[in-house]
Amino acid sequence: MLKRHFHLSACLVFASVFVTGATGQEKSPAAAKVDAAATDTPDADTDLDSAEVEINQDLRAILEPLFNSISKADVSRATVEMLSDSVLSGQVVESETSTFQIASTSPNKFTIYLKQPEHRTRLYCDGKQFVAAMAPDAYFRLPEVVKIQDAVTNLPVPMGPYPEPLLALTMAGADPTITMIAGMKSIDLVDRLPFREKVPAVHIRGEQADGVKWDLWVTDEDSPRPLRMLIDMTPMLVASDQVHVPEGFSFQVRYDFLTWRVTGEVDESLFTFEPAKEATEYKSLDDYFQSIAGVTGEHPLLGKPAPKFTTETADGKKFDSKTLDGRVVVLDFWASWCTPCLAAMPVIKKVADNFADQGVIFVAVNTGETREDVQDFLDQRKLKLNVLLDPDGKIADGFSIDAIPQTIVIGKNGLVESVHVGFDGKEVLEQRLTDELEVLAIGGQIASATKPDADETE
Repeated sequence: MLKRHFHLSACLVFASVFVTGATGQEKSPAAAKVDAAATDTPDADTDLDSAEVEINQDLRAILEPLFNSISKADVSRATVEMLSDSVLSGQVVESETSTFQIASTSPNKFTIYLKQPEHRTRLYCDGKQFVAAMAPDAYFRLPEVVKIQDAVTNLPVPMGPYPEPLLALTMAGADPTITMIAGMKSIDLVDRLPFREKVPAVHIRGEQADGVKWDLWVTDEDSPRPLRMLIDMTPMLVASDQVHVPEGFSFQVRYDFLTWRVTGEVDESLFTFEPAKEATEYKSLDDYFQSIAGVTGEHPLLGKPAPKFTTETADGKKFDSKTLDGRVVVLDFWASWCTPCLAAMPVIKKVADNFADQGVIFVAVNTGETREDVQDFLDQRKLKLNVLLDPDGKIADGFSIDAIPQTIVIGKNGLVESVHVGFDGKEVLEQRLTDELEVLAIGGQIASATKPDADETE
């Protein structure tokens, strides 16, 4: 049941995309301060002397050779494992492992391949064109080629929750001081204990101006290489006025550098994109997101009877879903910390209320939060909603909910007629839901619902 809490980290990342309207990669304070310097590939040694934060000689002896090897590199190859952990009240409630494969040739050829459990994203820049393959059968071309340093600090495509420090340490010709030193509150050498009790290593800790803290382990040798970076993004999320973070929550990202080199050769064919025969070319990232927002065709419950459940309302009353039989039900799964959920909810409620006299009811299912937290949130926002509680994610499990916001539309016949995932804008959501309810309110079925098997209706 705890896997349902993953929606917190997933929703926070989605909220970043939703709020910024762009990449999902927030610009670090370091990058913001040195955008002008980031436009050109550095030709000289990285300059730790210009850092506003104090760097002692022992720390300098480690960072200078590492950073210089990256900034002076003509090529790079790296394979990095990313582990993102969502922790609530001291317990890891979701842990997801992904892999980056990165290759580059300075100043403007690179490929970044992110392999996640259920998604693949790859960027190709060959110095002449820049292509983003968002899936094996979906891609779009970016308007212009970017230099590697610009890709590090202002990557125009979402590639994980916070890729900038990873890219700064793996892209040939990038200046790591822009990301790792500028804008820091502090940076210190913690210890020289062996990494995993085997590899001679140096442990470095830094705190950014936005409160984000990171730990970096590099080999303790003349030509150091990165071993691991652990980033605690919780302070950034807490400080944001765009996302509500529940008490006791933390979100960490860990990068383990499985392979890393800034010497040798790189196959130029890695930077060239060849679309699959059946691949669709989209106009832009927004165009691609619009195409997948609210996609319903693969949900396992479409056209099947909606699961029955019992729970409690936000004000402590018992509730049995059987009381909804014979009505069109708009079941909206949400949480108070989910920015897109809160943007979509009033739109969904408004449309459902327009059909209330035709047997349509809107029900908001809060997943993963306690009654006290939900009631406090409703009181603070002065919201009057039909709210059901799903603190352990049992109802969400029953409806195969793997991301929020997600809205399940159930017909008068008790079948799941439509599923909306994410929030693709007020106008689009309002029109789509209105079109669906106009049909369902009179007892019809919509195109996304399929006829159930005979044994499912017996």
